[in-house]
Amino acid sequence: MKTIEPAQIEASTAPAPRRVGLIGYLRPAIAMVLLFTIITGIIYPGVITGLGQLIFPYQANGSLHTVNGKVIGSDLIGEYWTSSKYFHGRPSATSDPSTGKPAPYSANNSAASNIGPTNKALINGNGGTYLGVKDYAAQFRQENGLAPNTPLPSDIVTASGSGLDPDISIEAADLQVNRIAKVRGLPVSQVQQIVNDHIHGRVLGIFGEPYISVLELNLALDGDK
Repeated sequence: MKTIEPAQIEASTAPAPRRVGLIGYLRPAIAMVLLFTIITGIIYPGVITGLGQLIFPYQANGSLHTVNGKVIGSDLIGEYWTSSKYFHGRPSATSDPSTGKPAPYSANNSAASNIGPTNKALINGNGGTYLGVKDYAAQFRQENGLAPNTPLPSDIVTASGSGLDPDISIEAADLQVNRIAKVRGLPVSQVQQIVNDHIHGRVLGIFGEPYISVLELNLALDGDK
C-alpha cells in the first residue's frame, strides 16, 4: 500500500493560482490615471483658482491696470516708453519673432542678450538687438540733459534677463525727473514727489533692492492713478 505524505495531500488540495488577464492589470492603472487626472487636473486647479480669486484677485488676474475700463498695462510686464514726457524703462534686447529685427519689450518673444561681463559686446553691443552699455549710457545722458561723465545705475544701461522688466531703480527714476518736469511744465519738486510716493521697498524688508514701477509713475503723471 502506497503511503501519502501530508505535504502531498496539501499540494493536491490547494487551489490553483488564479490567472490575471490583461484587463486585470490595466484596470487599476487606468483607475489611478483617472483618479489623479481628476485630482490634479480639475480639483487642485479649481481650488487654487478659487482661493486666488477670493484672497488676491488683482494679482490672480495678471496685476492689470485699467483706465476708463480699458486695460493699459500690467505690473508684471514692462512697456516701451519713448515719449519725453514719460519715465523710460530699462533697455530691452527682445526682437520681432517674425523678422528677427529689434523690437524692445516684445512680450511674445521674451529674451536676454546672453552677454557675459567678460564679453566686449556687453560694452560695445552685438550689432543686433543689444546696443551695449556705451550706447545706452550715451542715449540716456542725452535724453535727460546729463553731463557725459554722469554716473548711471547699472539697470538703466543693461537689458534684463527677460527683456520685459517693468521696474527701474530709484536712481534711474531720479535722473529723469528734471527732463519730465521741463517737458510737462511742472515743478521739479512735484515730479520728484511722485517718484518718492511710488517707491517699493525690499521684499519682506530684506530681499532685493528698492524699486519703482515705470507704469505706476507714468499713470501718476497723467493723473490716472
